[in-house]
Amino acid sequence: MAERAVPQENTGINTGIQQSNGPYPEATAECLDLEDSHQQGACVYDLCPGPSSSCMTTKELQQHWGAVKHRLKPVKLLFEIPSARTIAQHLSKYVVYQIVLIRSGSYDSKRVSVERRYSDFVHLHQQLLEDFSEELEEVILPRKLLTGNFNPETIWERRLALRDYLAQLYAVRCVRHSHHFLDFFTEPEQRRAHGLLRAGQFGPAVALLETVLELQEKMGGWQSPVLLVPTLCALTVCQRDLEEPESAFTMGQRALPTGTPGTQDHDPHHNCNTVVLLHTILQYTLFVCTHLKHGQILYNSYTAMVIALYRKQQD
Repeated sequence: MAERAVPQENTGINTGIQQSNGPYPEATAECLDLEDSHQQGACVYDLCPGPSSSCMTTKELQQHWGAVKHRLKPVKLLFEIPSARTIAQHLSKYVVYQIVLIRSGSYDSKRVSVERRYSDFVHLHQQLLEDFSEELEEVILPRKLLTGNFNPETIWERRLALRDYLAQLYAVRCVRHSHHFLDFFTEPEQRRAHGLLRAGQFGPAVALLETVLELQEKMGGWQSPVLLVPTLCALTVCQRDLEEPESAFTMGQRALPTGTPGTQDHDPHHNCNTVVLLHTILQYTLFVCTHLKHGQILYNSYTAMVIALYRKQQD
């Protein structure tokens, strides 16, 4: 079945480039959802094992089976580069491209985007070639231009070429599950958000972290929820310090493994000790996760770590 074209929207970014009359065809790459999940032993991430139904509430069971059902649906990730803008600084001038990610398989109303320079694409390609040189033999990064980089027609052609390049990368199973590919879309924003968090600027940090979380969910967080843990922990810490206990509690429950002791109460005002304990666990977890490379923390070890910390706090 042909993929329905996503209409272009006014992003508010002035590109100085005249758009064509019709929308560009989206670059798509199919995710081999169920088969892919069984074969992920060759990739970086492991799937989250299903929790025991005996220790789950009705709501948790609904969420769990909803996630299982979602994994059985064919999922595609669509890439768009609808605009670009030129940035002129004192000693440099460069173009940044707006990248929009849309997940198909269900209605995706959130058009989350990031901006990247051509040099960011070059760095990604070099990293991927180190690990997947054979798999990427036929994937070519658009070549570097020595002149005419700021010509509107050149920028328009580069947008299309980079969009197709991302789709070709995503079509390679081991590439789309590599931490290099995920980091390309999330690491700069996550690094800035952690800097804002350490500086006590929790409001701006939350805005960046919400973008990171949405990107991570689109790129596979629904398959391996532990990938979302550092971002959820950071959001919990920010919202707690912004005196938003209900939001912090909700994010914290998402970060903790299902069935963690002391987190079954869904009312943050009903049990203050639970909120304090939750915050302590998540602060520690955030520290641990941000000092580990992607893929080195598995769901089972993460669950054991949280349970052990809970018991230590209870002693």
